[in-house]
Amino acid sequence: MRIYELSKKLEIPSKKLIEALLKEGISVKSHMSVIDDKAVALLRKKFTIPAAPKQKEQDSPKPSKDAMQKESVNRRPSQQKSRAPKKLKPVRPAFTEPVHQAPEAPMEPETPKEMIIEPMLVTDAAEKMGKAVNDVIITLLGWKIIAPKNQQLPQEAVARLAEHYGIKAAKKQEVIKSEFQPLEKEGKGDLKDRLPVVVVLGHVDHGKTTLLDFIRKTRVVAKEKGGITQHLGAYQAKTKQGNLVFLDTPGHEAFPKMRQRGIKVADIGILVIAADDGIMPQTIEAIQHLKTMNVPIVVAINKVDKADSPQIETVKRQLAEHDLLPEEWGGQVVCVPLSALEGKGVDELLEMVALQAQLLELKASHEGFAHCYVLESKLERGRGPVATLICQHGKLKVGDYFVCGETTGRVSSIKNYEGKGLSEVGPSVPVSVAGFKELPAAGDLFSAIDKADIRKAMQQQDQRATVATRGTQEGNINIIVKVDTNSSKEALLDAIYKMTKKSDVGVNILHAGVGGISESDVELAFSTGASIIGLHVKAEAKAALLAQRRSVSIKLFDIIYKLLEDLQEHLESKKEIEMVRTKIGEAVVRAVFDIKGVGVIAGSYVQDGRFTRDGFIVAWRGKEKIGEGKITSLQRDKKTVKEVHFGFECGFVVEGITEWEVDDRVECFIEMPKK
Repeated sequence: MRIYELSKKLEIPSKKLIEALLKEGISVKSHMSVIDDKAVALLRKKFTIPAAPKQKEQDSPKPSKDAMQKESVNRRPSQQKSRAPKKLKPVRPAFTEPVHQAPEAPMEPETPKEMIIEPMLVTDAAEKMGKAVNDVIITLLGWKIIAPKNQQLPQEAVARLAEHYGIKAAKKQEVIKSEFQPLEKEGKGDLKDRLPVVVVLGHVDHGKTTLLDFIRKTRVVAKEKGGITQHLGAYQAKTKQGNLVFLDTPGHEAFPKMRQRGIKVADIGILVIAADDGIMPQTIEAIQHLKTMNVPIVVAINKVDKADSPQIETVKRQLAEHDLLPEEWGGQVVCVPLSALEGKGVDELLEMVALQAQLLELKASHEGFAHCYVLESKLERGRGPVATLICQHGKLKVGDYFVCGETTGRVSSIKNYEGKGLSEVGPSVPVSVAGFKELPAAGDLFSAIDKADIRKAMQQQDQRATVATRGTQEGNINIIVKVDTNSSKEALLDAIYKMTKKSDVGVNILHAGVGGISESDVELAFSTGASIIGLHVKAEAKAALLAQRRSVSIKLFDIIYKLLEDLQEHLESKKEIEMVRTKIGEAVVRAVFDIKGVGVIAGSYVQDGRFTRDGFIVAWRGKEKIGEGKITSLQRDKKTVKEVHFGFECGFVVEGITEWEVDDRVECFIEMPKK
């Protein structure tokens, strides 16, 4: 039983029971801890006091308080010890009137009157509702919701639990969010010129990475699986117009949040549009985000080697329709026709970007504590949690203490995009930083601080809401998702959520994590009947062998849309096939036979279609329906057959119909999947 239950029975405070158990070497955490029979027996023996003998003469006068005190004082210690239970302390002499203290109330979970309804873990929900975790889990199971104690419940499930336990919903107080700024530690000194940060945006396969490939003189496209970018890449490139920092964003529809993060830290946006394709959905999305964040736009009309002049003019007309009027049409948007594959027009584009950067007069402090922005995060072998940062001002050094989102740490190593180690880095330079205690979230703010200020900084940092995984429901597909980076996880979960909204079959995401597939993932999948899906990750050797023994399905993908296509096919295969009843034949009864041991046989002539042994019969007498039922026996020429076609006579027995008459009309139906 639980400690607080035994406390109630023994009328002993839970705190004393816990102390006694700890002295006996029995590890317990709180009054909610469950103890076994041996521990219960030990506590009963330790704290049960023998009942005092009843007085035979009830009329005998009770001793006065003064007499009781005198007797207590004059009693010898040996007598006191012999009469008292072994485990009780000796009675202390009292020279004043003793004050009777009521026994301490046992520590029991109290059900609150109201609570804030929001997504939370099962353990947190149980604690806030004053209920045992197991009780909450059992309640959820009764509602066909499978949720282990570390599963995050959606807001709807928390509201239903609160209603079940009679708890009212309290209004959530608004939290004023403020970005963390180290107290009096901000980068100081003169502002100096910094490198412009350029984000490259556009629809999938419009040539964004090919353009950067030509600028950097590397084969980045060849390294990307499926020829599309699926991560947020940050690169520093040398050009004739000076050094520039480029952010390459994915164009696939599954990565909108990555594109938003790229725009958030950018000074200039290059909008890549294929001349032979025109403005597409992701192009429109990019235009809207760039406008919202007031980022200057330079348009690169790509693939002019595949297009003609009318197609280029069509792109300009489409831009004008989205309030981006080209310069040659009297507007302020620079449009540069180019071929990223051949390099034609790329120098002109870079010149326009450099000119735009000069107009912006970009400056930042190069001294003091660094303030950075997390573009991407992942687990890296040998380095642990790693984040791709871009410093906005200040100087980041190896050994700096920092606060980042909901985690802290100390910079253990800094590497540039080429993998070369750096001891320090200034503004606008994208780097990979290690030293995090936990994996930060993409989009978190990174601030270097003094070691002494970490605790103070943690109290000031922005409180971020945890992304809730979808609640589990019976009949859905259970999956475990493992990916290489936080951004990929975020994009994949959003894409799966959108997919399930359009499907009759849902997806229960039991766990979503960053890193390779481990043995614990396989064990979770085995215990829950789930399959494991991996994106840009591999299964550990031991995990792969365990999955083979446990017959757990592991599917690995390098391209997100291939994963989504496979999952979509799986969802389609799990849909319940809707059956419809289709008429296949009609007959008329010509004779009725009542055969003992067989039943009433309707001898009929098939006038249309066919009758099958698996058919469903509806019988009519004139306009009146006389019955319906399944065919239990179908014969022709005294032989059992599977079906009888038009123009032949047959006899059949129908379950539930015995009152046949000549000239009754009979219709035969079968159930078929709805198209």
